[in-house]
Amino acid sequence: MSKIKEMSLSSKIFIAMIIGGLLGIIIGEPMVQIKVIGDIWVRLIQMIIVPMVLITIIKGIAGQQDAKSVGRIGGKIALYYLVTTVIAAIIGVIVATIFKPGLGFVFENADVATIGATEAITFSSFLTSFFSKNMFQAFTDANLVQVIVIAIILGIGILKIQNPEVKAGLYKAVDYTNEMIFSVIRMIMSFAPIGVFCLMAASFGKYGAAILGPIAGLAGTFYVGVLLQIFLVYAMSTFLFAGVSPIRFIKDTAELWIYTLSTCSSTASIPVNLKINKEKFNVPSHISGFTIPLGSQVNHDGNAMLFSCIVLFVAQATGMPITIGLLVKMILLSTVISSSGGGIPGSGIVLIIVMINAFNLPTEIIGIMAAFYRVFDMGITTNNCLGDLAGTVVVAESEKKYEERAKKEKLIA
Repeated sequence: MSKIKEMSLSSKIFIAMIIGGLLGIIIGEPMVQIKVIGDIWVRLIQMIIVPMVLITIIKGIAGQQDAKSVGRIGGKIALYYLVTTVIAAIIGVIVATIFKPGLGFVFENADVATIGATEAITFSSFLTSFFSKNMFQAFTDANLVQVIVIAIILGIGILKIQNPEVKAGLYKAVDYTNEMIFSVIRMIMSFAPIGVFCLMAASFGKYGAAILGPIAGLAGTFYVGVLLQIFLVYAMSTFLFAGVSPIRFIKDTAELWIYTLSTCSSTASIPVNLKINKEKFNVPSHISGFTIPLGSQVNHDGNAMLFSCIVLFVAQATGMPITIGLLVKMILLSTVISSSGGGIPGSGIVLIIVMINAFNLPTEIIGIMAAFYRVFDMGITTNNCLGDLAGTVVVAESEKKYEERAKKEKLIA
């Protein structure tokens, strides 16, 4: 019993996945009845999604009041992280469009008319849809795009307050609320093995072993995207901006990506990432000590890519019409939502549910993705951490050139 308590959450979920899948295949249709337990677990997560997104974004913006070092270096690394995350979401769209992993898989009882339901939009209606006339209505409808905009406005509002005591008090209130929300999510996620077991058993009871083929296709598609992101984005950006050859980049980061593949933890990989930055790329500690921990919390390229793949997987499986509006919303939400949830056990599963909720996708995909999440998490974490490292190397080289120019200007003066 003590050994079970000592096991990591991901290990418990993996075991629950295996047992649930086997029982679903062996017993069959009757296992669908326990799906209600998994549905309750999912509803508990959906309950906390809006407050989580709202408070984490407000805290992130309002917290800048104490970040005096956020200037030149902070701006550069933030821009790098933003650009690479957008590219990751786009790569996810491209590979899923090319390989079409969802074709041949059918979600039973899925109402295509409501899945990812979007009205025909114009450019003006697309822009106005970002803004809510009633913030409480946006919360009730779980309109995450509008919730994000509201959070940004409220966060900036706190920064604009002139009275330092009031500002500090509001930030402290937001911080305490954030701790409460994380506590609730940790509590909910402690039941993840039970929820995953029930959803997995129900999925296999309903679809049988035939589900493994489409999931293998989705995983293969995702890992093609992961490799493209590593070689075309990280390796090429360090080559173009820091003069690091792609071969050297892959070779010198081997210790990191081997570690991430085995641990699936961005936070646990921070010491290894810092070590490689110092020993292999000569990055000053005052730069890597800021950018690497920051990246572990906000730079989640792998998540953004997976979110795009999942939405298109379901779109292909259900015959959902794929419009420009849908693709833009997909890339936007994948980019923003991927930066949330740092520090939450099983946060990737939580964020997948956020995306599913945002696009009204069939609930079956929740159990499927939660059950097989470990398979995807290896690629997610590796992408995230290599992105942190590449961004740090690029920024360090930029700072080196900046300091050299500054010295020359002083000598000339």
